[in-house]
Amino acid sequence: MPQLAALVELVDRALPFVTLTMESSPATTWVADITAQTGAGQDPLATWRRALAARQGSEERPHVAAAFVLQWWCEVAATPLAYAAELASVVLLPSPAGLGFELAPGLHPARLVLHPGHVAVDEPADRSRKAALEASSAAYREVVSEVVRDYAPEVKMSSRQRWGVVDDVWRLAAARAAGAAAPRRRSCCFIVALPGMRPCATCPGQKVSRGW
Repeated sequence: MPQLAALVELVDRALPFVTLTMESSPATTWVADITAQTGAGQDPLATWRRALAARQGSEERPHVAAAFVLQWWCEVAATPLAYAAELASVVLLPSPAGLGFELAPGLHPARLVLHPGHVAVDEPADRSRKAALEASSAAYREVVSEVVRDYAPEVKMSSRQRWGVVDDVWRLAAARAAGAAAPRRRSCCFIVALPGMRPCATCPGQKVSRGW
């Protein structure tokens, strides 16, 4: 089984948009804290959504920031797990206390943090990439699902959109890790609702209201 430090270095070198590290900082937000607050009936991602809406100028279109933040929340877990499975055929198993993230000035996750004391690395019995991806997909869902289920109470969001984001983010992370083309999405990021923006190439439809 590869040592965690070596795996983190391997994945970090391959990541195109973010950094993976085992060094936390005062700016690190831990998944455990977000999950605990959600379980207590709070809305811990509201501040993030409001800040992003202000930056986007989408305060009158709250579904835009809500879609982006939900996607980025899922990417925090999907990215390291998918790359570890694809590159090393292993299953990265962080507990909520072992996975954190830090935001860039643009308010997207730019630095992902693994706490060594709260992360396991497992090998599938047959040591295949396919088995590692399947197990990693299940582990990813376990990390994100509680927050996804209770996400964005001030925004009406359909189950198709909500769980479509979960599926889309995993498939996109796995495709990026494999160097493959981005798959067509089931969910919409609603970027087309912003002035001057067009639907992305993998958009499931042209109507901004679809899925909400």
